[in-house]
Amino acid sequence: MPLVYAPPVGSNYGFPKPYRPLPGETLEQTLLRDGYPQTEIDQGGAKHCQFFGPLEELEKLSKSK
Repeated sequence: MPLVYAPPVGSNYGFPKPYRPLPGETLEQTLLRDGYPQTEIDQGGAKHCQFFGPLEELEKLSKSK
């Protein structure tokens, strides 16, 4: 199972989606690239984004923050 992410009201924009950031890309940039609107990001969407997937992938993600 790949690592997936789901921001608030993300189902309106096709989320959850696989989380595949480009090298050096921030979460906000990945959200925008994946179709999440800037207005939702500005309202805190990135802060409340949920991640799902294998424990080892989630642990790697939490260590990188």
